[in-house]
Amino acid sequence: MNTPDARLTAAMPHAPAKLPPGAPIEAVVVQDGVAYVSGQVAFVGEEAPLLGQVGDDVTVEQAAEEARKAAANGLYRLIETFGSLEPVERILKLTVFVNAVSGLTTQPAVANGASNLLIDVLGEQGRHARSAVGVASLPLGVPVEIELVAKVSA
Repeated sequence: MNTPDARLTAAMPHAPAKLPPGAPIEAVVVQDGVAYVSGQVAFVGEEAPLLGQVGDDVTVEQAAEEARKAAANGLYRLIETFGSLEPVERILKLTVFVNAVSGLTTQPAVANGASNLLIDVLGEQGRHARSAVGVASLPLGVPVEIELVAKVSA
């Protein structure tokens, strides 16, 4: 487990399904050495993510686990693009959107699930700037969605 790819596979062995042909978006856009990863949720292969709002149907701990899975999916999107995580020089920014009940203030604790996964897989290159934002709803009714921005050498 010496490579980031091996550490990712150990943490979450199932990559998310690829975007369907003809989708109006790209999973990753690379421009001037920066990779922008589209929003990711906690699919595990074809298995659907947990649904619900944090602070009501979903605990902060469950949401942190969903954030971890979503971050893993973001890294898998980079592997789809580059063939491995080797070109990833650094995660620059992580944004975590938390489907939260009004008044919830523990978005950073949810985001830690994603942040810790990035550091576990990429080491110091996984350290990043971060925003953790509470929102009223997310696609499919998921509790967490993440976005990644990475500096890449490709």
